[in-house]
Amino acid sequence: MKLLKLNTFLNLFFIFMIFYLIHHSLNGNYNIQNYLISKFEKKMFEDFNYRLKNEIISVNNDIYALFYGMKDMEDEIMKRQYPFPVDGEILIKLD
Repeated sequence: MKLLKLNTFLNLFFIFMIFYLIHHSLNGNYNIQNYLISKFEKKMFEDFNYRLKNEIISVNNDIYALFYGMKDMEDEIMKRQYPFPVDGEILIKLD
């Protein structure tokens, strides 16, 4: 009955895990580390792609406003370039 002891099962489990890890580190292309890295890279790519799309939309609006000479959009573009208030400009703080 020595084969059915918990200690034997634990030893067999760890030996199996060691062989599994050695096999996948030498022969396998996809292990736990690669899975976590690809998951992180995918999240970073999605975040970058989302920010890039928003910036492209903003640039397209600016180009459209400059082309058609819309005064309110030209004012917004000037405020992006010079964020501090200009002399004579009144700021209203809303709570």
